[in-house]
Amino acid sequence: MLRLFLSVDMAGSTEFKSRLGAQGADGWLEIFQAFFTRFPLMVAGQIGFEFLDEDATPAIDVWKVMGDEVVFVSTPQSPEEVTSTLLALLRTLNLYEERHFRDLPLRLKATAWLADFDGRNIEIEIPELSSAARGTHLDFIGPDIDLGFRISKHAPPGALVVSADVLEMILGAENRARADFRIVGSETLKGVMFGRPYPIIWMLGAGEAFVFSQTDVEQNPQMAAAASSSPASTHDLRQTIEAVRREPSG
Repeated sequence: MLRLFLSVDMAGSTEFKSRLGAQGADGWLEIFQAFFTRFPLMVAGQIGFEFLDEDATPAIDVWKVMGDEVVFVSTPQSPEEVTSTLLALLRTLNLYEERHFRDLPLRLKATAWLADFDGRNIEIEIPELSSAARGTHLDFIGPDIDLGFRISKHAPPGALVVSADVLEMILGAENRARADFRIVGSETLKGVMFGRPYPIIWMLGAGEAFVFSQTDVEQNPQMAAAASSSPASTHDLRQTIEAVRREPSG
């Protein structure tokens, strides 16, 4: 079984809470409570809108909440569904920032990755969190799960970073033209690809532009690369995937 994981995190949240620390939690608590309450509802709404003309609407469930991050999980039925789900998530990021962060130094950033549960990864039921009302609570463990959290450190504000598996699936989708990708560099990720650099790939809807502050562009090489480049060609993206799939030498 293949599952799609979607992580959404707040950029700037640690500094924001520190600045309001003199007021205690009351200075920032409402903002974060609102995020964990409203954002999942907005995701569900945008998913419903995206699949309005389809026979079925994908289920997007909250897997876990960690700090300022919420992680969703779904079971996609096709490459086209993955593309549409990520575009709905991107719209939700933009809508939420516009409505709730307009006057705040906060942004949302997202990560998308796939995990295969036919061997590489495992599902574990957590009895203490399961109930008749809420159903079975599953936890997910494995190298693909670890990869997702590793690349999430390189998610851009207002957009999302995708794993090579997600990129490969979307490149094979009939609605691939709805998405643009930029290869903004590569990073050595702990426990990933035997120490070989892993590509950092950012996704937006086709024709959309990144919205970064001038300071971010000046201080962050990945943002500078994204802001100054055109979407990567399908040829370059496929070469990037092939490099990931290539067995290490030596």
